Amino acid sequence: MLALFFLIFLQMAAFATLLPSVMYVLTNLGVSPSLATPVLASYSFAQFLAGPAWGRLSDKWGRKPVLAMTITGACLSYVSVAFFGDSVAGIFIGYALAGTFAGASAVIYASVTDITGPEKRAKGMGIIGAGIGLAFTLGPALGAHLGGKSAASAGIEMPATASAIICLVGLMVVLFMLKETASHREGEAAPAPATPQVGRLAAMKRVARHPIAFQMAIMLMAFTMAMTMMESTLPLLANVRHGWGPRDMGIVFAYIGLVLIFVQGGLVGRLAQRYGERPMVRAGLLSMAIGLGLLAFVPAEWAIFVGLTGAAVGSALFNTAMLALASHRAEAHERGLVMGVFQSMQPLGRSVGPLVAGTFYQAGHTVPLIVGCVYMAMAFLWFATLKRRMEQEAQDAKEAEAAA
Repeated sequence: MLALFFLIFLQMAAFATLLPSVMYVLTNLGVSPSLATPVLASYSFAQFLAGPAWGRLSDKWGRKPVLAMTITGACLSYVSVAFFGDSVAGIFIGYALAGTFAGASAVIYASVTDITGPEKRAKGMGIIGAGIGLAFTLGPALGAHLGGKSAASAGIEMPATASAIICLVGLMVVLFMLKETASHREGEAAPAPATPQVGRLAAMKRVARHPIAFQMAIMLMAFTMAMTMMESTLPLLANVRHGWGPRDMGIVFAYIGLVLIFVQGGLVGRLAQRYGERPMVRAGLLSMAIGLGLLAFVPAEWAIFVGLTGAAVGSALFNTAMLALASHRAEAHERGLVMGVFQSMQPLGRSVGPLVAGTFYQAGHTVPLIVGCVYMAMAFLWFATLKRRMEQEAQDAKEAEAAA
């Protein structure tokens, strides 16, 4: 678990290092918000496309070789951003390549399910979430220092170089710390799967055969979409309201990471054991709605941090609990495939969110936040319906078992 913690931390820190400056760099290159946000979305859209494929390959080849290959590819992607970051096309291509290899985060989640039982699944996901939180604490802090003090002087070459170095450290973790966690080990033949290997669309169709699981996946996408609409437009809103630049946004993203560490590293496991995953999902949706509402309607500087607290707590609770619920519905031989599908819903949401956020922002600076708040209210009611169906499903299973 320690190696997986370090690996998800390094993978996400490489991406997070670019966050404080990239939006300002794009606007300095003359790109409007409605066009800059799709450039950012290229990372997540590529991650969405690649996620199930990496998960499927790790079911066949093993987790370790796939992770070694993808972390190397991510390193080269950030090198390309460092060299060609003075053009919109260079940033776009580099982001798309990095996102493709970042789709292997599905393999990390699958590795967690390999080594944890159902009763400790949420705790394991929480540890991985704490690694993400740490990444979004240290990564933006480093990127803010390297990316320039003001919006006008923002640069991406140095942050991208740091991201490439971080990926090299991640490769060392894979090679020297990580042990194979899949059902077969290195040097042994993989057992024949109970079901044939399938492609990304077929994997999604397989999950779609189970109505509850499919709706959970769609809800995960919608939640992530709301979160990324906030993340992609907050630098612009903060600049308009308070004149903030990369250094200030580095503090903001670092604060989000600290909250994620506190919640996912210290509270998630205890909350899951005491209350279960389903109440955590509802609490996450409510917390996110409150946080987005504060960011939208309270213009004071202090409201940014209070609102971000609600959003970060909501993200930590919801994502951890939803992925744990998804893992309970996966057979051992399909964990990579199922977790690949569910994890790919997050980059899909991160793709759609920025795509529409730029247009919403041009309609009104707070419109993306308001739309996200409405999404959360609708999802809260939606999950209440799903919860009743899950409870009925569990009751039917107990009755069938008793009858047998």
